[in-house]
Amino acid sequence: MKLSFFYLSKILGLFWLSRLLFKSKLRILCYHGFSIRDEEKFVPGLFIKPHLFDRRMQYLAEQNYNIITLQEAYELKEKRQFPSDAIVITIDDGFYSVVSKSLPILEKYKFPATLYLTSYYFDKDCPIFNLAVDYMFFKTDLKNQSLEKLVIDGCINQNDPEAAQKIKTFGRTLNSEMDRIRILRLLGELLEVDYDELNQSRILNLINTSELNELIAGNVDIQLHTHRHSLPEESDLADHEIEKNANKINQLLAKPMSHFCYPSGVWSKEHWPVLMKHNIKTATTCEPRLVDYDTHNYSLDRILDSARVSQIEFEAEISGFNELIRIFRGK
Repeated sequence: MKLSFFYLSKILGLFWLSRLLFKSKLRILCYHGFSIRDEEKFVPGLFIKPHLFDRRMQYLAEQNYNIITLQEAYELKEKRQFPSDAIVITIDDGFYSVVSKSLPILEKYKFPATLYLTSYYFDKDCPIFNLAVDYMFFKTDLKNQSLEKLVIDGCINQNDPEAAQKIKTFGRTLNSEMDRIRILRLLGELLEVDYDELNQSRILNLINTSELNELIAGNVDIQLHTHRHSLPEESDLADHEIEKNANKINQLLAKPMSHFCYPSGVWSKEHWPVLMKHNIKTATTCEPRLVDYDTHNYSLDRILDSARVSQIEFEAEISGFNELIRIFRGK
């Protein structure tokens, strides 16, 4: 019903009208990972197939949207001079697939982009622990497997709905990544999912320094996203997260990072003094709205695109038609 409504609205010219009405507003797109295998089935809200990403970029090119950098958007916002139909492309986290899958597509259309890079797993030859745990449960063909060999408080079974969460919670208590890798190896053996093969595929790994340089050479701007993909409410802890993120990545860049993305889109105005302390110019959320000149620089909303979003839904957001609906609904 929803998709039929969008198709009808497009036929009636409402997408065109919305684009005209909101041509002076900024659209910020948000991506995460690009499927190498089946990641879009694993977490459809975070991953997208490369050919669909290509289709999105082709649509932007054919429809003559103005793709600008995040820094350009910031400067033009301050001058209140957005070009018509301006779009910024952002990517969160720094998965290996950003360089292996999305970069060739961005270069194909000569589109700049911003990567918000979280730094704990950057340059580490291992998958993100929490995602790897979930992926093993997703991939296994086994049923009702005992996991007591993991030696976690309380015997757990594969069918326990909290099994994966218990393993992830236990992982946070371990002192090193090597300890967590040992847990993943054992979990893989129990669930018959090969850890080494998963690691070699790099589907859940972040980029390394060489790949960071490749992205920079491909007109991808690198910016802040915290060290452990977490922004605590306590200002001293939030400050520590941003500082560690900056210290690890800035040394590899030509100039210090000055833009920020709230991890998981969770944010509060209480964070703003910490952002100001670090001379951060903008901070982006994951709330689907367009940006105008009066939007606060620390609450720039973004349009999240993923495998869950159909092409017509994407066009509804980009045109501003969904923004029109939100206004009518008072949201």
